[in-house]
Amino acid sequence: MQMIKLITVASFVRAGVAVSVRRPLYNSPSILGAKYETVLLTRCFATVGSKEIIEEDDEMHRKHYAITGVGQRSKVTCNTNTNHTLEADVPKKMGGGDEAPQPVEHLLAALVGCTQATAVYVGRMMKPRLIIEKIDFNIEAYRDERGALSLPITELPTIPARLQSVSGSVVVHFKNGVEVSEEQLRILGQQTEARCPVANMMHASGCIMDIQWKNGADIH
Repeated sequence: MQMIKLITVASFVRAGVAVSVRRPLYNSPSILGAKYETVLLTRCFATVGSKEIIEEDDEMHRKHYAITGVGQRSKVTCNTNTNHTLEADVPKKMGGGDEAPQPVEHLLAALVGCTQATAVYVGRMMKPRLIIEKIDFNIEAYRDERGALSLPITELPTIPARLQSVSGSVVVHFKNGVEVSEEQLRILGQQTEARCPVANMMHASGCIMDIQWKNGADIH
């Protein structure tokens, strides 16, 4: 069975100089031929004196998003500038009305949607092309609730509130049952996770991304 597990880490930049981080990038040395790889962040986050300067991207390459929202009690209704409506709530045991998905569930849904769209693009750009018929996702995540609930409220929590781990499987079904090698599947998974904005943001936060990419033709 073809199965690729991707675990990536973020790196940092200080004073305009890229600082490399040599950490495990993939859990299997057989994938890259090396257990460790140097990671560099190419967009510069510089510190000059007390000022933090973020290198400006070329305006023509920026993709903009906009959203407005109105919240009442624990529920919020949001409208995007692309004419879509999203709602979020929390379960009743958390003081909510349980009338819509939780915000973190929206985050995981965003990861799934972003991965789907990015994988289709990456597959089409590969040579030879990999045309994806469908992808089956099974994703789980966890966080430490103390990051959000710790008291007293006037003190910053010592535990991060972010997701600590996202794991699961991505089963890719290719059109017309085309044969896909383990190397092609590796490239598809690697490039998708690197190019998906949501996955990239999760990686940069320090969240452990433990996603297994599988070929649907091998699933019986």
